[in-house]
Amino acid sequence: MERVLFLLSVFVISFTGAMMPGPVTAVVIANARHSRFAGFVVAAGHAVIEIPLILFLAFYAANFMEDPLVHAVIAFAGAAMLLYVGGDMIKKSGRDESIRTKNYSAFLGGIVTSINPYFILWWATTGLAMVLQAKSFGRGVLIFFIIVHLSVDFLWDGILGYLMHRSGVYNFPRVRKIVTLSLGACLMLVALYFVFSGINVLGGR
Repeated sequence: MERVLFLLSVFVISFTGAMMPGPVTAVVIANARHSRFAGFVVAAGHAVIEIPLILFLAFYAANFMEDPLVHAVIAFAGAAMLLYVGGDMIKKSGRDESIRTKNYSAFLGGIVTSINPYFILWWATTGLAMVLQAKSFGRGVLIFFIIVHLSVDFLWDGILGYLMHRSGVYNFPRVRKIVTLSLGACLMLVALYFVFSGINVLGGR
């Protein structure tokens, strides 16, 4: 049951990276003008960067972080990151922020725009905490973690690209506000899971 709850939390948390307006979102919107499948192509390019990164964190970087204290610190850092992002999303949910676009092809854009400060910060805190948690459950859960995380990218980018191509519905402020508020609240709740996870790790030392 704990593994199922963890994978459900991965599904929710992964939206923090997928939904934040930024370079990847901009490439999806820019290419959606020409193809309704642009979001899926961008997500495929994004996956080219993320899969090796997840494996590196799981089998190399994580090996240096198996000390319970280090694990707990990463869990607390991930929780802090989620609280900040969730609070920031709620705070900015009513603002009409424009997204700048660049002239990248969909697949190449997914690769190039994956490397940005938010992406690096997310994987250094929240992402790393999830990788450590997945690895603690075993390699089978790690595989499901990768599948669940990437499915969020394909789901969100694919839907966003399709809707942008068809109607531009995400440009409606009310829709954007409802989605952003809901996700921000969920992230702050999931952050509590990270806190309790860190406390449990310290308690088992």
